[in-house]
Amino acid sequence: MAAVLALGALTASACADDQPPSLFADGKVLVGTKNDQPGTAVVRNYKFSGFDTTVARQVLKAVGAKADFGIVPSEDRRAVLTDKTKDLVVATYSITVDRMKALDFAGPYATTYQGLMVRRNDNRIKKPDDVNGKRVCTWPGTTSATTLEGPQYDRIAVYEQPDASTCINDLKVKKTADAVSTDQMILYGFTQENPDLKVVPDITYGSANQYGIAMAKGHRQDCLKLRDALREYIGDNTWSQDFATSLPSIPKADATWETDFKPRIETVDSLSCRDRPRT
Repeated sequence: MAAVLALGALTASACADDQPPSLFADGKVLVGTKNDQPGTAVVRNYKFSGFDTTVARQVLKAVGAKADFGIVPSEDRRAVLTDKTKDLVVATYSITVDRMKALDFAGPYATTYQGLMVRRNDNRIKKPDDVNGKRVCTWPGTTSATTLEGPQYDRIAVYEQPDASTCINDLKVKKTADAVSTDQMILYGFTQENPDLKVVPDITYGSANQYGIAMAKGHRQDCLKLRDALREYIGDNTWSQDFATSLPSIPKADATWETDFKPRIETVDSLSCRDRPRT
């Protein structure tokens, strides 16, 4: 009997050792985010601000932890999680079926369609057909570039630059771009610091993008805690207040902004902490 009990204790101990420690164990969580997207995530005077960073702070506070932010480019978002240099990524990172195979997501915390941004005094582009033959700038590591690769958009002259800042410079200064395309939520943020630019309201591409809080596989219990915190956050007025504070350009431009950008609780349940969407 003593031998059986000892074996049971060793087995239980081994199983416990197989479980990775919680990402929240020491109260500090390494969070990768962007630094060049006003309204969603930007760094000014060594301080991170924007809706992504606000969401991270809110949900981590709910699980008893604090965010330690670091910059991550779009194309490195998966890598910093799989190589464990970051615990979480909150960086306008869309939840997709392919990404769910490699990472876990708690979310969405916001939803947005891909859109188009042009110079404010440029009235050539008002409807989708007006984009044909125009040069549209995107950057790598995003769903935006992939979406515009579809055959239905083959008349658009899409090209890539290394990052958002370069695309905006092409649009504003060099005027080698006729438009910049990425998610509308990001584009509206850019207009807050670039009043000479505007989002074209009636042009969208693809299906809605659902932004999630990403982490490496193997931390499902932590993911579920973030999902529950996110459900509470979305369910009260705090989400709307934080969104309007970070992205005031959106309520000004869109009378139905909460319907358009606030995710549904059912969507959070269907996409959070799963290897594939719940059907």
